[in-house]
Amino acid sequence: MKSCRSVAADPQALCTVLRHARHALCQRVARAAATPDRMFAADFPALVVAVEDGFRREELTMEALGIPGLRERREHNALILSALHHVSPAVERGCPETGREVVSALRDLLNLHRHAADLVLAVSALQQRTRVRAPNGIRRAAARRGIAA
Repeated sequence: MKSCRSVAADPQALCTVLRHARHALCQRVARAAATPDRMFAADFPALVVAVEDGFRREELTMEALGIPGLRERREHNALILSALHHVSPAVERGCPETGREVVSALRDLLNLHRHAADLVLAVSALQQRTRVRAPNGIRRAAARRGIAA
């Protein structure tokens, strides 16, 4: 029998969804990096949209989980998106080299973010499970001692 519990109430499920979405985005960027020059310019706008969508989903998930560092993540994402938008006109004019440099850096940054996000999400999920499972008496006692239960 399937559980009726919503995905939003399950931090572990949200972490899994986020991890798979980030992996898919990394694969999408890798495919773009491997695209021949003649197709790169045509594919670049779709890549930018995929990155925007991926970041938006990631930020919403982090917000739903109450993960600390969301503001900083949004700032990093904004810088990455700014770089993509900044080079878009050059790519559209037929100068894929600049776009390829940004895509190469993006691939490395996404992998780094993915590993950092996995760590943060794992800690958050563990904290969520601990808060949910700890009986009220334990939570009150822990709160008196300044410990998050």
